Amino acid sequence: MGTGPETSITETIRESSGRRRTFFIAFLSAMAIFFAIAETAVPKPLPWMRLGLANAITLYAFSTMRLKDVLVIVVARVVTASLLIGTFLSISFILSLTGALASFGVMCFFYSIFKRWISLVGISVLGAVTSNATQLFVVNTLFVNSRLSYYFLPFLFLFALAGGTISGLFGRFLVKNI
Repeated sequence: MGTGPETSITETIRESSGRRRTFFIAFLSAMAIFFAIAETAVPKPLPWMRLGLANAITLYAFSTMRLKDVLVIVVARVVTASLLIGTFLSISFILSLTGALASFGVMCFFYSIFKRWISLVGISVLGAVTSNATQLFVVNTLFVNSRLSYYFLPFLFLFALAGGTISGLFGRFLVKNI
């Protein structure tokens, strides 16, 4: 592993192991938690809608770490952020966790198999769409139990397209510049 000034942080993360790798997982988790909490202060058109800037850290992690490490970052972000903002084990937490895990699964699949053909922005949009659809499914299954709630899907998909694009562009910026 190179330690000279020409070695990028991304290369250092890719080649790290042991304590150093644990440090990078913790560091990226902390960054994702910061963005998740910071987004709670941004006004939203609807309570559950957000840009998903913390997912830019997930995208960066996909390009630099093993998939199990990325999953640790995703779960750490959801659990720790919910503990810090006081929503742990609430409906909001359940929706966040199910959306994050489903989104991780879809992004993992597409990143692992189609990363040559789909950009990080595309993978981010797929993750955002999956998260929104999963959360609507969970709300409908556990609370609403009405097919009428699915009329929200086009609106949610448009918001996922916008938020996923912004998050994906931020993630691509991180990959190219760190």
